[in-house]
Amino acid sequence: MGKARQHANFKSGVNLHVDIDNNRVGVGTTIPSSALQVTGTITCIDINSTSDVRLKENIHSIDNPLDKVMKINGVGFRWKENKDEAIGVIAQDIEEIIPEIVKISGDIKTVNYNGLIGVLIEAIKEQQRQIEELKKQINN
Repeated sequence: MGKARQHANFKSGVNLHVDIDNNRVGVGTTIPSSALQVTGTITCIDINSTSDVRLKENIHSIDNPLDKVMKINGVGFRWKENKDEAIGVIAQDIEEIIPEIVKISGDIKTVNYNGLIGVLIEAIKEQQRQIEELKKQINN
C-alpha cells in the first residue's frame, strides 16, 4: 500500500495535506485536527448545514434564550496570524454560556456559529412576546 499521509505544495504556495488513515484534509496546515481544516478564509457562494429532523433525537426547546444572548459579548479583534480585522465571539466566553456549541479542534477551541442561530431566533421570539405584552398594557 501507499503512504498513509500525503503532502503537497502547489505553485500557489498553498499547503495541502491529506491524512488517508484518519480521513482528514488540511489546507494551510500539515496537521489537520478535523475532517477538513482550513487555515485562512473560505470563500463560497453558499453553505448548507445538515439539519434534517430524521437525523436528530432528544429535540427540545432552548431554555432562557434571551438570558443567554444577553450574556454573550460580541467583540472586534485582529487575527494574530494575518492581522485581519474581524468581529465575532470568544470561544471561552461562549463555553460558559452555551457549552454545547464549543468544541476543541487539536488544542484550539472552536464555536459552531450555526448553533448560535437557534438561540438568536428563540431570543427574538421571546423579546417579541415581551413587546406584545407591553403593547397590550399600554393600550388598556
